[in-house]
Amino acid sequence: MQKTPVSPKKPKAAVITILPWSCALLLTAPLAIGGPSDPNTEALEYLSAQPNKAENPVELDGFLRATRIDASTSSLIPESFLGTRIDHARLRLTGGLEGFNYHFSLDALNSDLSLQDAWISREVSSGIQATLGQFRPPLLTSSLLNADRLLFPVRTRNGTFYSVRTTGIQLNGGDGRFGWSAAMQDGIIDPTDTLTTMRLSYDFTGRGMLPWEGALNSDFRSHLWATASISKEDVLDSGTASALELHYVTGRYSFAMELLSYGDDYDLEGGPWGPDAIADTRGERRGGTNPLSVTATYMFVPDLVELAIRYEDFDDNGGDGYGLIGLEEETDFNRSNLYLGLNYYIHDHDMKVHLGQLHESRDGLDDSDDRDIWAVGLSLSF
Repeated sequence: MQKTPVSPKKPKAAVITILPWSCALLLTAPLAIGGPSDPNTEALEYLSAQPNKAENPVELDGFLRATRIDASTSSLIPESFLGTRIDHARLRLTGGLEGFNYHFSLDALNSDLSLQDAWISREVSSGIQATLGQFRPPLLTSSLLNADRLLFPVRTRNGTFYSVRTTGIQLNGGDGRFGWSAAMQDGIIDPTDTLTTMRLSYDFTGRGMLPWEGALNSDFRSHLWATASISKEDVLDSGTASALELHYVTGRYSFAMELLSYGDDYDLEGGPWGPDAIADTRGERRGGTNPLSVTATYMFVPDLVELAIRYEDFDDNGGDGYGLIGLEEETDFNRSNLYLGLNYYIHDHDMKVHLGQLHESRDGLDDSDDRDIWAVGLSLSF
């Protein structure tokens, strides 16, 4: 995997975030975060779902995020998600000793302490790193990026699905502009079965793949890179998910495209999140669908004020319909999301304020049942 120069670490400031999001994502508990928050040292970590090698035996960092969320009455968002709340209180421990690197992260979400990342790694041969422990599958950029590096501090719908951490082993490496990752982990849908993931990336300009969303700190140089990945859950008869991504940043502008293709029988009965998910939601039906996400941004003031727009088409009509309890049959139902966000970077991603609005169109089942979510948030990294 291509390495980027590591500049001396500077004192970390805070980071601010908000989240406009649809009920499918807000009903999803695990929002992944991990790795150092200094942009100068995290450059290509998301390609392998792990931070860069640590030079010090112990490094402690983290971030805190508070949000205010309001929604229309038609929204299925639980009341516990509405109003003002601290939705992330993350603490991370990273270090290296005798050729080994380690990383642990904990989160006090909703006053419950939960283990996030927990892995050790070592270089096993020239340019190849092996990782053992609990980490995110190396499938999508939107699932691997640290949560405090997102435009809408929630991931794309598909990025959220694959931000779930499970235990396993991973190999990653690269040569020049080319990078790769391969992992075998416990399954997301059924932990007793195996989840296998492979990811390839290529940097066309050779100027680096920015480890955050948007055009921040692009130095007015063009960055162009693409990825292709595939994932297979053994518990599913047709459980292959493949993904193509394209990312382009130039000057004040950025563009990102994410296209997924799910096998015809991707979802089990009850959906990918199982019958015990929040608010009795059985999960999102993805079998046979090809969801698309397109994101574009414009910097009104370079590295200070950025407008972000994201469109997502769930492609519900391509599969078996909407997967809520009591509605398992095929339906003429098609959802799409339009996000609008405005980020004010006080100190890059380490300290930012975010305003955002989400409109979810729900055509077919009930054309009048559209949803709107408004949010404002801030976060601080240390």
